[in-house]
Amino acid sequence: MAETNVFKRYEKKFVITRHQFEGLLQTIRRHMKYDPYCLEGNTYHLRNVYYDTIDHQLISISLLKPDFKEKLRIRKYGVQGDGTNLVFLEVKRKIQGVVTKRRASMSLTEIDQFMLKGEIPSRTDYYSQQILKELHYMTHVYELKKAVFIEYDRLAFFDKKDEEFRVTFDQNIYTRYDNFDFESPDRGVSLLKEDQVLMEVKVGDAMPLWFAKALSRHNIYLHSFSKYGKAYELELAKEIRNDV
Repeated sequence: MAETNVFKRYEKKFVITRHQFEGLLQTIRRHMKYDPYCLEGNTYHLRNVYYDTIDHQLISISLLKPDFKEKLRIRKYGVQGDGTNLVFLEVKRKIQGVVTKRRASMSLTEIDQFMLKGEIPSRTDYYSQQILKELHYMTHVYELKKAVFIEYDRLAFFDKKDEEFRVTFDQNIYTRYDNFDFESPDRGVSLLKEDQVLMEVKVGDAMPLWFAKALSRHNIYLHSFSKYGKAYELELAKEIRNDV
């Protein structure tokens, strides 16, 4: 279990209607291929636990749209009850528009010991060990705690000619603040309206011309959106209502 990954790219987000989604999908299928997780062209499920300081420092700074911001989360692929034991600890940073992500894979037992006791699991290669040390430093310098749980279904594509260009569609995005159990059936609160889909575009240098034309044809425009940010804003609004 020594898998580690580093990603660097620009990310663009769009909140689109299901009608726009279905129209765009026809074009995408001609130019792109399904992500390996999309078995037989189906969506795959993602479960995430985001960490933050006790006063939500990381997301508060992020919502101000500074030149530098970072988030830390645990990500688990698959649906509740599938018996998977693998998770990814990821730090995602955005520096002047460029997004980098560094992550390390761990077992559920290792992640508990890492987050609760600060025990760094042993890895045979130097690079993996360095990423784990970096993640360990971040969790402790901020004194991070579990902040929010977010899950959703994702349909993902890679460009047939340039795999740096990736498009994902997230649907059924739900969040909860009072339950961080990966196996809980509780869905929590929806982050999007019933007719909405979140599209994220990951690109190295520039979008392909065919994709830019498709966006124009379907009247799709950039829309700033953060899943954790939206969840935090909903929770703040709830607290304000309760205090009134």
